[in-house]
Amino acid sequence: MKHLALIVKVGVLSLLIGTNALADDDKYYVTGNVGIGFLGSEDLTYSDSMLTATVKADFDASFAGGGTFGYYLTDNWRVEGEIMYRRNDMKDITLGGVGASTGGDFASLSLGVSALYEFQPTDNPRLKTYVGAGVAFVQEIDIDFEIDSVETSFETDETGLQLQAGARYDLNDRLFLDFTAKYLTVSGAKMEFPADTSRTVEADYSPLTLSLGLGWRF
Repeated sequence: MKHLALIVKVGVLSLLIGTNALADDDKYYVTGNVGIGFLGSEDLTYSDSMLTATVKADFDASFAGGGTFGYYLTDNWRVEGEIMYRRNDMKDITLGGVGASTGGDFASLSLGVSALYEFQPTDNPRLKTYVGAGVAFVQEIDIDFEIDSVETSFETDETGLQLQAGARYDLNDRLFLDFTAKYLTVSGAKMEFPADTSRTVEADYSPLTLSLGLGWRF
C-alpha cells in the first residue's frame, strides 16, 4: 500500500509528541493489537465500457493488526483513535473481465475514531467491559487477483461505520490487556484499476476483527 509508510511515520510522531506532552495525566493510553479477521463471502462485480460480470468470492480468516491512542473523558466514557491493517486471502475464482484467479486478497488500511462506554460487570475492579461506535476512513482498500503468477490490483478510498465491544483487564495501575471485537462495514466500495480507471470492481466490505492488545495508561 503506497501510503502506509507515511501514515505510520505520522502516527508514531503524533504518539511520541502526545506522550511527552501528556505523560502522568493518567487519562491517556496507547495499545498495540494483533488478531484475526473474518470476511466470509462477498459479491464482486466487475465493470468496464463493454462488460459487467459478477461472482461470489470466499475469503479465509487472516491477519489483522494495528494500534490505538485514547483519552478518558470520565471514568466511563472515552474517545479513541486507531490505525488498523486488515487482510483476507481470497479463494480461487473466475471473474469475467479479470480472469481466473488462483490467489489474491482483499485488504485495507483504516484510520478510525470511536466513542466508547466502559463499565464494571463484576465486583473485580481490575476487569472492565465496553461497547462503542465510530467512523473509519479506509485510507486504502484494495483487492488483488493473482492470474498466471501476475498480480492485478483494484483500489480506492472509502468511509465506513464501525461497532465494537470488548473487555479490559488491568495488570497494574498502568499496564493492561485488551480484547476487542470490531465490525467494520463499507457498502458498495468501487475499486479502480490504476492504469485504466474505467475498469472497476465493486463489493461490500464487512470484516469482523478479533484482536488482543497490550496497553499502557499514562
